[in-house]
Amino acid sequence: MSVKITSLNVKGLNSPNKRRLLLRSLKSAKSDIAFIQETHINKVAKVRLTDHIYTVAVSAHSVVKRNGVSILFRKTCPFKITSEVCDSDGRFVLVSGSLYASTCHLINIYAPNAQSEQFWTDMTTLVASLPPGMVIVGGDMNAVPCAAVDRRSQTGTDRAPGLSGQDRAFYTFLRRSDLLDAWRVLHPDDRDFTFYSAPHGSYSRIDLLLCNAASMARVVRADIHSITWSDHADISLQLAVPQSSGPWKWKLNASLLRDPDVIAQTRVALDQYFTENASEEMSPATVWAAHKAVIRGHFIKIATFRKKQKLSLALDLQAQLHRLEQQHKADPTPSGLVALNEVRRALKQLFLDDVAKSLTWSRRTFYEQSNKLDSLLARSLRPRGTYKSISSVRAGNGRVVTSPDAIAQVFTEFYDRLYNHSRDQGEGAGSATGGIDDFLNSTPLTALTQAQSDTLGEPIAMPEVSRALAGLNGMKAPGPDGFHGGYYKTFKKILLPHLTNLFNALRGETRLHPDMTLADIALLPKEGRDASRPENYRPISLLNFDIKLLAKILADRLNPMLTSLIHPDQVGFIPGRQLYENTRRGADLVWWAGSTRTPSLLLSLDAEKAFDRVTWPFLFRLLVRLGLPDNFNVIKALYENPRAQIKLQGASRSPFTISNGTRQGCPLSPILFVLALEPLLTRIRQSPHIQGVPLGNHRFTVSAYADDILLSLTDPLRSMRHLHDLLTHYGSLSGFKVNLTKSQAMPLHMSPEMVADMASSFRIPIVRTSLKYLGVSLTSDPTHLFSANIPPVIRQIKKDLEDWTEKPISWIGRIHSVKMNILPRLLFLFQALPVAVTRRDLAGIQSAIDAFVWQNKRRRVARKILYRPKTRGGLGLPNLYMYYCAAQLAQVVAWHAPAADRRWVTLETALTSPDRPHMALWLPRPSRPLPRTVCPAIANSLRIFDLACSKFSLATTPSPMTPLFRNPAFPPGMNLPDFKTLEASGLRRFGDILTGGKKVTFADLSARASLRPFDYFRFMQLRHYIDTEALVPIANTPLNWFEKLCSAASVPSGLISTIYYALCSGSKEWGELAYCARWEADLQESLTGDEWEEIWEATAKSSICVTHQEQSFKMLFRWYTTPVLLCRMGRTTSDLCWRNCGLQGTFIHLWWDCPRVKEYWGKVGRLLTSIFHRPVHVDPWDFLLSRPKTGFTNPEQSLLRCVLLAARRALASQWLSDVLPTMRLVKAKVSDVRLMEELTAIVRQTYPNSRKLGICGRIIGSYKLKCISPVLN
Repeated sequence: MSVKITSLNVKGLNSPNKRRLLLRSLKSAKSDIAFIQETHINKVAKVRLTDHIYTVAVSAHSVVKRNGVSILFRKTCPFKITSEVCDSDGRFVLVSGSLYASTCHLINIYAPNAQSEQFWTDMTTLVASLPPGMVIVGGDMNAVPCAAVDRRSQTGTDRAPGLSGQDRAFYTFLRRSDLLDAWRVLHPDDRDFTFYSAPHGSYSRIDLLLCNAASMARVVRADIHSITWSDHADISLQLAVPQSSGPWKWKLNASLLRDPDVIAQTRVALDQYFTENASEEMSPATVWAAHKAVIRGHFIKIATFRKKQKLSLALDLQAQLHRLEQQHKADPTPSGLVALNEVRRALKQLFLDDVAKSLTWSRRTFYEQSNKLDSLLARSLRPRGTYKSISSVRAGNGRVVTSPDAIAQVFTEFYDRLYNHSRDQGEGAGSATGGIDDFLNSTPLTALTQAQSDTLGEPIAMPEVSRALAGLNGMKAPGPDGFHGGYYKTFKKILLPHLTNLFNALRGETRLHPDMTLADIALLPKEGRDASRPENYRPISLLNFDIKLLAKILADRLNPMLTSLIHPDQVGFIPGRQLYENTRRGADLVWWAGSTRTPSLLLSLDAEKAFDRVTWPFLFRLLVRLGLPDNFNVIKALYENPRAQIKLQGASRSPFTISNGTRQGCPLSPILFVLALEPLLTRIRQSPHIQGVPLGNHRFTVSAYADDILLSLTDPLRSMRHLHDLLTHYGSLSGFKVNLTKSQAMPLHMSPEMVADMASSFRIPIVRTSLKYLGVSLTSDPTHLFSANIPPVIRQIKKDLEDWTEKPISWIGRIHSVKMNILPRLLFLFQALPVAVTRRDLAGIQSAIDAFVWQNKRRRVARKILYRPKTRGGLGLPNLYMYYCAAQLAQVVAWHAPAADRRWVTLETALTSPDRPHMALWLPRPSRPLPRTVCPAIANSLRIFDLACSKFSLATTPSPMTPLFRNPAFPPGMNLPDFKTLEASGLRRFGDILTGGKKVTFADLSARASLRPFDYFRFMQLRHYIDTEALVPIANTPLNWFEKLCSAASVPSGLISTIYYALCSGSKEWGELAYCARWEADLQESLTGDEWEEIWEATAKSSICVTHQEQSFKMLFRWYTTPVLLCRMGRTTSDLCWRNCGLQGTFIHLWWDCPRVKEYWGKVGRLLTSIFHRPVHVDPWDFLLSRPKTGFTNPEQSLLRCVLLAARRALASQWLSDVLPTMRLVKAKVSDVRLMEELTAIVRQTYPNSRKLGICGRIIGSYKLKCISPVLN
């Protein structure tokens, strides 16, 4: 193995085609480090020289478009950068760092053309100042080491041996810097050149790679290549690196699955294979494993043939070029130069055609995904990561290793120990199993019911496999077999029956093939940790997709049953439970400790490698104890002798067995972990020696989100001793290990002596003011909860917005950026923190968002319009305060869920006993019996509810949700125990007094619950109150949207979005839409609300390309500047139309009423008539605002929107001009859209169903569309 360094003068990289050509050339040449000269990129240009292969570029640019040098690093290159020096004139760049633990300095030079002794003197000083290590200097020196052999004149004779001034200065630099010409050292008797000067007709070798003695010792090869697309030849050298035997690993090329021919061939091969091999006599596991080998060979054969076919012409031209080049260098005749240039042009054109196809596919990606709520926009917002290659690691003995194999071996040994710490606890270890059984049997765990067990044990059905397949991301990194999810989704009709058969066979005696349970371990460095230590990496298991699919099926079966198996104290990975439940509960407990002055301790436990340490004997015995059926032992098939191997670039892979742990990356892993953790949490809850917070009949001791465990203890010293013993015992059985030194304890109202005693006894770090838990800081003083959490996040967001301001993101893309990146960060805090937030608190960040959306320029659309949802005529820019209200109201809705399902609801109900928050909030504010000094979280939720009620009418007045008991209007009901049995029968609120439209009777209630004779008296008291206050009409009042949410049996998904949309849609703050009124005034026609909704929907669907869609919104919002507006602003003196019609240039005039524009729209109408073969009425509502036309099918409506959008975009492109666009330009825009839509349909595998593409062909007429077939080949 070697590191390849390439140097090339590119003579300008401002063209996207040339940048793509450079990067593709480097990739094809397998260069690890590239020295690039003459980039001609100035300092202010927003041009990137990186892509997904070459992820790091260190550049020196000039102020003007000249000079410019860059050093590019491949993402797999083991070079670790430590410092950079960039010349302000773009003449050189120095990068220092380490290459396999050896200090290395890279200098890329573009020397002046004219004699410049000062430049070479500066370079000599620079090299001399470098610390000891390898030095490699490369670039265009514009000088030669020896003119006698490194130059050749037009006549073919050598230049006189005398050196020019530039050559002499360069030679002095070489001698004083002790640098060697790598190519000359390895080719002492050869003559070759890197540059041909056409004006002088001479060759020279001015592109060089120079090495000092330390680096020259590692050079194993140096080459001069042909001059192809640049006017310089690229040169390269290869450095020997520590030996590695990393094998080539096959991975299915996703592009093959976009080719209909390949898909058809593969279907035939699969049908043939399974027809010949699938039988009752043959094990399904063997048939399935063998099919992978067969299809792998099938894809390799196709890919190899295509590569040879694609490269054959390029290889022939390169061979001709090399032969002619050598002939011309030896005998530079004019005829030889003509033949050489002809071949060179042909080869360059071939490269450019390949680049054009690549750029077309890239344009398709940006057409569909740019500025959209998608990964492309997310990546553009993310700071460009530093180089992540693992170049060195510290072994257990403290020695630093640098070779890929040695690094992989260190990680292999580390994870072998981690994943096999319980190797002696196999299923046959009787004593261990007995101890596990004793522990589990003495723990009061909830088991599955027989019905649940039967459901879980049913055979796997094909629709179940299909649903699981649809729920998995098909393009994530594959496992060791190389097949990603795209393969399974493309051929699911053939594969699903055999997969279903295999999965069901595993319920019996069938076992998986060993290769199926092999996994690659990808290593992700933990942020802020020492990257030289193996424990500071997060191991992600890349499972084979079929194994992941099986795990997904099992997870989908177990998920609905988790709520009955897992106590509400656990909220992580449990359907219907959320993270904020634990943070709100933690804040409530801190307030309780302060209000009661009870000595308490908040303890956050740090579990060491929690998922990786779970022992399988404990896990499998637990599953039996929980009542999982015997035929659900498919789980065991996943954990029967699995193996793993470290995935590290350039290193050989050594599989090792695994005997404990749940693999991160497996869909089943989090479920198995929370099940394994439940016995510990149950023991903590049930232990009389571990004292939690006692409130009413409840005790709040522990809460957990996966391995993030928080304990609230009221007898800290005694509880800690018993907790320590329990953790030790549980850890010896399950593998769970707590790192007390990394855990945190926050004492609340404990004496200094108690705190000191606890710190010395348990070695736990003590925090006084705040404790970090689940991403928020829980403060010992509840009044500091806001300041400790929200201002730091707002400061970081403002900084991010400033950094993003100059990014090339469109207007709507910026709104999407806020939705995708900013809103989730703040919404997390709005949910997790029960604190009061006012509009003023968010005014600064809301203004910063506005400035980002408008790039610190004039606002073109009112903020209130942007806040509106798209379905209500806006763009959905997040209103942060409204989102805060929605998040708080979502927790008000959660109050109404059964308290047993949510421990924070149980806690807050106990804090307000005998009142209940979900009942009291429906009472008028003066009538609420809740004390004013209530818990801050409850008080804040009530405040937000009351505020929203007054602004958005959340409740009818009076409401059917008003409680009957603890209602001051019904004095007997203030003593709740007297009415407890009536309440248990379902009589709680005004709305409950009716059954089937009639008043409920005592007999009705007796049928629902066991009522006592005394309850009849209470019922009559209640009946009297109902009749006296005339509550029947109130009970008959229909529930509004918020009341329906609160009365639902369960909390619906997407609750915050539902509430936010309702608040925004019903907000009194929006007022009338001014742009609607202006459109109606201009077009002298009023539209109904339904018609405007159709226009809003059509605008949002005008294109899948957000950049194109943006024009539709700009038209809707009347974005464009007009002569009238410019004159009013004082920018111009005339308000007449730009198109010289002599009329006033209003908005509607420029877009519709201008005589020249009317003629343009008439042409567009005739074009549409020729497409649809029927008259298309030219109507401004349809042509400008895409109002759906009656009588057109959905595909025709889509095509109509496409053509009209292209026509509007063409007109907008000539906005400030007196020239109108031609129909040729309109057709060109439509043709480009057609090409992008067809390519997108191919990628999405919807091409046969894309009906509008067939219709689109009618648009072209005499205009010739560029053929799509070259793009596909």
